[in-house]
Amino acid sequence: MRDEFLFVEKYRPQTIEDTVLPASIKATFFDFVKNGEIPNLLLCGPAGVGKTTVARALCKELGADYIVINGSDEGRLIETLRTKIKNFASTVSL
Repeated sequence: MRDEFLFVEKYRPQTIEDTVLPASIKATFFDFVKNGEIPNLLLCGPAGVGKTTVARALCKELGADYIVINGSDEGRLIETLRTKIKNFASTVSL
């Protein structure tokens, strides 16, 4: 099914401002946008808390290219990961 037909994709927050986060965490992400840099991040938590959403919003606001790899779907196949990451890294603009 295409993303535009999925309710969760259609209404996914597109900016940090639109996300539902505690004020202190949201302020941290606003600082990343203000500084124009994304530090190395490890977002962890249970399914559905918004890890992917906030990462996408952050990249979108900064105009950064990104790749989403769902560990549930692809995380067990290391060769698949290597291929996807290598292809992404070789095609993304610096």
